[in-house]
Amino acid sequence: MLLEKVGIALLMMFLSTMIHALFMIGGSHALDWRLARFGHPRGQFDKAVLVWALTIWMFFAIVIEVWLWALVYLYSPELTDLRDPHTAFYFSMVTFTTLGYGDVVLSVDWRTLASIQAANGVIIFGWTTALIFYFIQKIYKRH
Repeated sequence: MLLEKVGIALLMMFLSTMIHALFMIGGSHALDWRLARFGHPRGQFDKAVLVWALTIWMFFAIVIEVWLWALVYLYSPELTDLRDPHTAFYFSMVTFTTLGYGDVVLSVDWRTLASIQAANGVIIFGWTTALIFYFIQKIYKRH
C-alpha cells in the first residue's frame, strides 16, 4: 500500500531532520562558545581545522541518519532482502547520497521508499552545505 510506504518515509524524514537540527544547534553553540572563549582563530591553519571539525560533526549526523534508514531496511524483511548490517548500511549510504549504483535494490513494491530516502539525502546535504558556509562566515568574520 502506497500510504504505508509514504508514512514510513515521512517518519524517517522527520527523524533525519530532528537529528540534523540537533547537530546543527550543537555545532553552532560549540562554535559560539569557542569564539567567545578564545576569540577568532588568527592563523589560516587554525581556521581550517575549525571548519574541518564542524564538517566532521555534521557528517557524523549524516552517518547516524543513514544508519537509521539502514535499520529500517535491515529489520523489515517485507521491504527488502538486505539481511546483514553491512549491506543495509551500504545501500542506505548509496541511496542517501543519490549515488545509486544499483547493485543492491529493494523489492519492487518498496522502491518508492528508496527514492524518498534519496530526496531526503538531497535536502540534508543541501542543508549541510549551507551550514558549512555559515560556519565559515562566522570563523572568517573580520573584526
